[in-house]
Amino acid sequence: MSTTYLVDSLPKTALIVIDVQQAFLDDMFKNRERSTPNLQPNITALLAGFRAKQLPVIHVHHIDTEKLDPNGESPFNEKTHPEGVLPQDYVAPQDAEPVLRKFDKSSAFNAHRVGDENTSLKDVLDAGGITTIVLVGLSSPHCVSSSARAGYDLGLKVVVIGDACATFNAGVANYQGSAKGDIKEGKGWSAETVHGVAMAHLDGEFADVVGTAEVLKFL
Repeated sequence: MSTTYLVDSLPKTALIVIDVQQAFLDDMFKNRERSTPNLQPNITALLAGFRAKQLPVIHVHHIDTEKLDPNGESPFNEKTHPEGVLPQDYVAPQDAEPVLRKFDKSSAFNAHRVGDENTSLKDVLDAGGITTIVLVGLSSPHCVSSSARAGYDLGLKVVVIGDACATFNAGVANYQGSAKGDIKEGKGWSAETVHGVAMAHLDGEFADVVGTAEVLKFL
């Protein structure tokens, strides 16, 4: 896999870390199969590379409110699980790296800067002259995919780092289709299958999907 987006546009490129929060360490997720075993070291390497080159790093965090979580069960609910909305230690923002939050939304382009609700992700990118975004984080078919599609629709060049994104196994209890899945007894789809399909749906249409090593070559 390779991308031409970074060859000429690296000075106008930002790394966006999506939803790598403590909530994903909750039992709700810890007890599920997750894809991408090297997620943490790969994101760590990308952060180090972008920071060494003094390229923009932007952090996006997800918050669930009582609107979609009336019982306060979500580990992303700030009122009932305040620790869950915090970033995991290895992606903690540094210095003046922008932190934005999205409430009950999937795409990072629905996020606004902490302390400045009038400044959206697009505003931050425009202010920095950013034309290419590199996406990493969780989860592949949800917020990463939504963000990639939204960025594409806004005319940005989008790179998704396939081995620096992850998701979980999935299934549909009463699924009526013929493809029952690859988990034992056909009761769902493995995490790697869900992740791979999510990446396949993005690659070549909404984004270039590449590996961490491919991006590090440019840093």
